[in-house]
Amino acid sequence: IQTAPKDLQTRKMIWQTPCRRSSPRLACNVLKRASGWTGARGHDITAESLDWGDRPKIILQSYAPTGFDVQNSVKKIDDTEISDGVVHMNGSIIAFPFGCFLWNVQSARDVTVESLSAPILLHRPKLEYLFVGCNRQGTADAVPLDEMDRIQKALRPHGMVIEQLGLSNAIGTFNILNAEDRQVAVALVLDPETGE
Repeated sequence: IQTAPKDLQTRKMIWQTPCRRSSPRLACNVLKRASGWTGARGHDITAESLDWGDRPKIILQSYAPTGFDVQNSVKKIDDTEISDGVVHMNGSIIAFPFGCFLWNVQSARDVTVESLSAPILLHRPKLEYLFVGCNRQGTADAVPLDEMDRIQKALRPHGMVIEQLGLSNAIGTFNILNAEDRQVAVALVLDPETGE
């Protein structure tokens, strides 16, 4: 009799184990074993997904007053090359799952249907989500509400969810949805006047 590898046997046992309401500790242990989680803090749940495949996905790492740090936007040619694969892009950007481009927008007031529609609608496969990130969300320096309404009315018929977020929230949301293999884009506005 040939048996399945131990790891596969464990997975079958875990998923066939009934969850009991009277024993939350048992349910928690079952989930820990199923996910491979060891309980250590700082575990990156997206790393494996973002680095998988022939084309590593874009990871937005951080931003500074001069621009955004983007990982995996340039492919290493030589494996002996010493590089962390991070490129600092000076200015506003539009990021897609496998590419990141500079975007000719100087402030949140420059974000319009016209500045977004061409790159967003030309992307294939079709996008599910578009996030517009700027650091002045909810203030007079954010994308004007009437312009956000125009953008949503223009792009929603294409099956897209459009939302304006703060820069750090837009970056984090993009990274998580990209790791989940969603068709997502983020337009990040770096406003030099705010110094943020």
